[in-house]
Amino acid sequence: MRGHEVRPGKPCPFRIAHGCSIYDERPQHPCREFVCGWLVASSPLPDWMRPDKSDLILLPANFVWRNLPVDVAVAVGSAPKMKALDWLKRFSIERRRCLMYQIDNEWFAFGPPAFQAEIVERIQRGDTAWTD
Repeated sequence: MRGHEVRPGKPCPFRIAHGCSIYDERPQHPCREFVCGWLVASSPLPDWMRPDKSDLILLPANFVWRNLPVDVAVAVGSAPKMKALDWLKRFSIERRRCLMYQIDNEWFAFGPPAFQAEIVERIQRGDTAWTD
């Protein structure tokens, strides 16, 4: 985008303090199509989980693994705040969901052992971890 590489899990080069420096001209993909989990009307996330407070962007039910929804938490910076990650783990257990999250650009899986093993295998093969 505008000569800059924009990839999932990487900070946007157009990010400024609390917004976007090209908001009015942002491209359709990925920007206009993107839906932040915190902004969804039915979001269960508390106010303190807002991306600029929790250091993560949640992609709810980004894909499904063995009929279980998988949420993906993308770090804003090097890692999400531990309070936010702990909240998401509890939420995953209570709601029978799987979770993938990033710390220092490394992906981790939280959920049933078979889910964790499959994600590790995908990453080791060089596959995208979050595809079906």
